[in-house]
Amino acid sequence: MDSSSPLSSTTEMASKSSPDRTLSHTRTYAYPLDAWYFLASFIALVSLCHFTIQVVNWVGSNKRVESKPGSRGRRSLLRIPVAILNLVRTVVFRTTISLGGSYTLNLTEFFLGSAYIATLFTWALINTTTVEGIPLSPEYYANRSGLIAATQLPLLIALGMKNNILTFLTGISFDKLNLFHRIVARALCVMLWIHAAGHIIENGKAGNIEDLQQPWFRCGIMAISSFTLLCVFSVQPLRSRAYELFLVSHFFAALIFLSGAYYHADNNGLGYYIWPSLMVWGLDRFLRFVRIFFINGGCWTLFSTKTAPLLRAKIEVISPRFLRITFRRPDHFRWTPGQLAYLSIPSLSAMPWEAHPFTIASIDADIPRARDSQQSSRDESCDKSSVESAVVTTEIVSPPEYTRKIVFLLRVHNGFTKRLLHAASATDTGGAFGAYLDGPYCSPPSVRGFGTVLLFCGGSGISFIFPLLLDLIRGANMGTNPICQRVMLIWAIRRPEQIGAISDDLLQALDGLSISVNLDLRIYITGDTKGDIEKYDHSMSEAKLLGAPAVRVFSGRPSIAEIIESEVAAASGSMSVNVCGTAGMAEHVRSALRTTSKASDILNGGPSISLHVETFGL
Repeated sequence: MDSSSPLSSTTEMASKSSPDRTLSHTRTYAYPLDAWYFLASFIALVSLCHFTIQVVNWVGSNKRVESKPGSRGRRSLLRIPVAILNLVRTVVFRTTISLGGSYTLNLTEFFLGSAYIATLFTWALINTTTVEGIPLSPEYYANRSGLIAATQLPLLIALGMKNNILTFLTGISFDKLNLFHRIVARALCVMLWIHAAGHIIENGKAGNIEDLQQPWFRCGIMAISSFTLLCVFSVQPLRSRAYELFLVSHFFAALIFLSGAYYHADNNGLGYYIWPSLMVWGLDRFLRFVRIFFINGGCWTLFSTKTAPLLRAKIEVISPRFLRITFRRPDHFRWTPGQLAYLSIPSLSAMPWEAHPFTIASIDADIPRARDSQQSSRDESCDKSSVESAVVTTEIVSPPEYTRKIVFLLRVHNGFTKRLLHAASATDTGGAFGAYLDGPYCSPPSVRGFGTVLLFCGGSGISFIFPLLLDLIRGANMGTNPICQRVMLIWAIRRPEQIGAISDDLLQALDGLSISVNLDLRIYITGDTKGDIEKYDHSMSEAKLLGAPAVRVFSGRPSIAEIIESEVAAASGSMSVNVCGTAGMAEHVRSALRTTSKASDILNGGPSISLHVETFGL
């Protein structure tokens, strides 16, 4: 061990009579562990709550509650727990705080982030007064802050992993944990600079300039500088405008940081604080490689080329700013509604490892005709139907190709999506390109088990909402979700041609719809006037869809507050509200729920409302 290293010197001096050195050495090693025990206890508590809620939801998911629309009875004290739960949801999840123009956090995210930062800095800076009464002595906090940061690195990496055990334990999907990944990273960045500044101050006072010129110290500064650049490039405005640059800088900056940090710590005999982080980081990459290998054909992947992988993705230009990507589902690829996958098209990628996350806009199951749809359709049009046509409505399984495809719906931005647009517009191969998949990822909410479900989306947000809608239709037709009685979709789009992105699949899903569910699908076209919409030449499938009884088209923006107020007044039992759109749309929904969902209404029989907001991008 290098005798000039700070912790080795501290260890040797701790046995001497200086009380400051003895206390500093003891607290340097004890406080980082105390901080970890505290955080681990909190994670365990959240995990326990998650599994308890899962069991409760599973027990009550298929119990149908018969109630008249809008029925309100006498105030019941038995509903006090539900009213309290709804009040807590309103305060901690639907009240938001804006940080600049790029970040909007609900109170839960804000206070959890603040509590984490307060925890780290409390353990780093508490009891740093010397026996002579000098406060904030670097002799106490310099090494301690560095070790606290080192012990938090596995948590930092785990929060950013795609294959995430924290998602399994807490039920929070990795895209939501990614927010805390960034919060933890920025807190540790400050903590590491405190560590470096403390050593510089301490060595400067002692006149020990030689330590600052040692390789272990320079590697530490290199690691901190790399980590700082990593945090700078991950700021949301930079990340969204130059995602490819963010991917490259993030990978190499993380590699430089971990390598430099390991050399710096190992030189002081503390490498065991860093190598677990390296192992976690490497394990995530290895698991992703294995997943990609088997999903995309296993051993056959080795024989595919950059221009001819096993999967062929068909790119369709729905509008100048809207694309639809379709390809055959790999045999070993399964997903739940609302999950996402990383898509890589090597021939259109700027870098070999470039992959972008998109929500899967299809479901991994067939949608059967409902048995009750046969009788209802016969009653409504018996003069037009024959016995032969009635037999057709009893077909149970939809065409095989329906469940053998994966669909992505995406809005065109700069970079990768713009290259997709140009390639699809210029190709003479029918827009088919070799592709690779990695996924699925995320833990989207289940919309089953609710009496009323409201789905709000804007533009390409339909890619998240549409599979939830298809799953609800499937549950109604199969009778596996009897509690659901009403489903409403609100989709705001700029141009009417965007309807073509879902028209074929939605028409197929509506064929044979169960009469047990009241379906209300509203499409709001915000970029055209009513006259322009009427002049638009719809395709045959679009025209059929717009002629369906459950589908209505409006010009202008939806009045979200009025819609939610009307639906809450007409509902009882449980309600699920799901949003995937702009920050403005999400805030309109939150605001409407804050004013509409009241404890007094719930006590009188009003609905208990669950809200899920899915943000664009990562």
